[in-house]
Amino acid sequence: MKFVARLAWLGLVAIGCAGPGTIDLDQLPSSPVAVLYRDEELALERIDALRDLRKRKEPSEQEGVVRLETLDAVFGGTPDVQRRLQEVEGQLALVEPASGDATVLQGVPPGAKPLAWSPDRTRLLLAGRWRDSVQLFVWERASEQTEIATSAPGEHPMGCLGGDRRLVAVEAQRVAGSYTGRLVATPPSGGGLRPVTPGPYDVLPTCAPNTSLVAYVTATEDGGTAIAVLDLDDPAAKPRVIARGMDPVFTPDGAWIVYSARTAKGTRLFRIRPDGAGRTQIGGGPFDERQPSVSPDGAFVAYVVDDGTERDRLRVRRFDGTGDRPLVTSGDASTPVW
Repeated sequence: MKFVARLAWLGLVAIGCAGPGTIDLDQLPSSPVAVLYRDEELALERIDALRDLRKRKEPSEQEGVVRLETLDAVFGGTPDVQRRLQEVEGQLALVEPASGDATVLQGVPPGAKPLAWSPDRTRLLLAGRWRDSVQLFVWERASEQTEIATSAPGEHPMGCLGGDRRLVAVEAQRVAGSYTGRLVATPPSGGGLRPVTPGPYDVLPTCAPNTSLVAYVTATEDGGTAIAVLDLDDPAAKPRVIARGMDPVFTPDGAWIVYSARTAKGTRLFRIRPDGAGRTQIGGGPFDERQPSVSPDGAFVAYVVDDGTERDRLRVRRFDGTGDRPLVTSGDASTPVW
């Protein structure tokens, strides 16, 4: 364990040399970043749990491949692996960008994981455990109260909040030991969740803040993953695949989608217009980059780095790809939602 800890420390030093000081923390918006946070001890315990996943089938080397046979890895693996990871998954916390300090939220459901802020940053959509399933909850920032937003049948482990207070969710089912998923959404006029994509492998939705567009990850025929965009208000609209990749998130003005995609040098961050135009890489460091989240002013991207030590290092980079520095230096932070 001491050897692992030493490697983790070396990884932090190495990655810190990539660009500390190139971004003044005072330049960052004050809006907190919601994350899953693990202190140093828990972060090291999580490494052992992750080794259970590595005993399973290794992913293909092609870009954006769905790890394991279906969505198993996206949802956390088999039930045994899920239970193991739940013990070390961390706590929902808010990180202050200027200091990197993490404040753990109280009164949230077990296993709470941040998914998306509402466009006005007053509500935070969470996934958490409810009885024997994973469902969506909404945490109100002003009152610090949490209300459940979805229920069985089926699990709803992912979702986003649209500008018209529309809720988009992933409806997941375990079939023959593997997961399937499709998108469901509430109509503009209100009401219950209704299917909007057929599945069977549609996950990780992100809602445009000012239109009826939703982007999400879908499986391709060759076993890869791609970013698709759908207009929820157009009954005749069909999903349009715009890029290979994972982890899509709209910018606050809805003009871009930021995502991660495999390149010859590893997984890197990109941006692309919702219509598929303007694909551009957003900077790049020496390690794999994933789980991007754009700041409320659209000027910065928080993201998670895999530095080869199986630690989740939260960093921040300018939207134009310049500058880069750690955002959290004590412990691990993943699934940022800014």
